[in-house]
Amino acid sequence: MNTRSFYTQLISITLITGATFAALCYAVPGMEPFFGFSALSIGLFAGLCILLYYLGVSASKSSSKTAFTNLISISVFGKMVLSLAFLLLYRHFAAPPNQWFVPIFLIAYIVYTAFEVRFMMKLAKG
Repeated sequence: MNTRSFYTQLISITLITGATFAALCYAVPGMEPFFGFSALSIGLFAGLCILLYYLGVSASKSSSKTAFTNLISISVFGKMVLSLAFLLLYRHFAAPPNQWFVPIFLIAYIVYTAFEVRFMMKLAKG
């Protein structure tokens, strides 16, 4: 996957996810306060995708046969830890009025993880 294709797809996914969250925050009672949180979630996962793309490009060109596999292992664990920390910190500091922030976060997590798997598979193939 080339860089232009990566960014085109990332921007498309980000716009679609952002529009979906905006519509949900507008239409579903109780979700209004979480528009900012949804934007933060999108930013977090889009940023992680960018980081992983460049690390994946580097690992796929590495002479080490295990570099790409190691990157995948580290990224899965790191993403889980970062996600848990993000949710706990948000709950602690923002004191949300209800639990709608959890499904918002999970939707963003699933969307960007699916995108990440797709572009990492393309990078692995060369």
